[in-house]
Amino acid sequence: MKISIVGLGLIGGSIAQGLKSSHQITGFDPDKKTQELAKQFGINIASDLTTCVKEAELVIIAAPTTQSIETLKELKNINFPGFVTDICSVKAPLLTAAQGLNYVGTHPMAGSNESGFGSANKDLFKDAPWAVSLSSDTKQDALVAVIKIISELGGFVVPVDPHDHDESVVLSSHLAHVVASAYAKSVGESEFAQLAQLLAGGSFRDLTRVTTSPPERTAEIVWPNRKSLSKVVENLGDNLSKLQNLLEQGSQADIEKFLASASSLRTISDATMTKVKNQQGNKVISKTGDLVVDFLKHSKSRVIATGFEITEENVSYLVNEI
Repeated sequence: MKISIVGLGLIGGSIAQGLKSSHQITGFDPDKKTQELAKQFGINIASDLTTCVKEAELVIIAAPTTQSIETLKELKNINFPGFVTDICSVKAPLLTAAQGLNYVGTHPMAGSNESGFGSANKDLFKDAPWAVSLSSDTKQDALVAVIKIISELGGFVVPVDPHDHDESVVLSSHLAHVVASAYAKSVGESEFAQLAQLLAGGSFRDLTRVTTSPPERTAEIVWPNRKSLSKVVENLGDNLSKLQNLLEQGSQADIEKFLASASSLRTISDATMTKVKNQQGNKVISKTGDLVVDFLKHSKSRVIATGFEITEENVSYLVNEI
């Protein structure tokens, strides 16, 4: 397949590296250093967007949200006829901007503290949940193309309504970034900050890992969802207040109960992913022409899908409820 990738940073570069051996890849990125690094890796680089997508069957937009929306507008202006997808951390605004294109929104839940093509890795998406954002206007051929690419990169497909997606990543990703920053600031503002860091172990490193991500990238990710993020930050504050009251007036048993109630969520997630990685699950067999309808149903029932075998007539895959 002829694939154009717009944006060759960590995510776009990793996609390019993962697909280069089996597809004809053309990339576009305005950064000169990125262009040179990509060329050294054997990626064909176009001088502008129009040239990049001229013969593409699939365009993957791997740019920040604002730039991605502008790219979608440009693709509409040139009447791009092929498939279009993106990897942005919000989906509802992109779906609106993409109306009129043969579009499927996606969001790989994979990344790194590093940035840029130099940090890209073809194995970045292995065993990673990859949200696929659907609407009633989603076309079967575009959905099939996107599923095949995700599967080829080693990811697992999570069918999701775009609005549900945006509310969910606020909890699973955006909140984690801002909480890590708040935690790091609390440590740094203490008179014991230097000693605390000297004595820091795995808990400190795990909780603060995402604070080493480029702040401009994190701010760009959370800003579109700021209203929803504000609400969950408020809820977090309520839970911290409850914990503070328990520390001041409760018992050790109360603290244990509070901690136990929090650990169950992580256990559910780990158990599901273990089954997925072991290729366990309920097998679904249906007509390929029914795939969009089936995925719209899945988007409300919360499943991970993997092990796809797709022909012109039939499709089979494994599903695990989240």
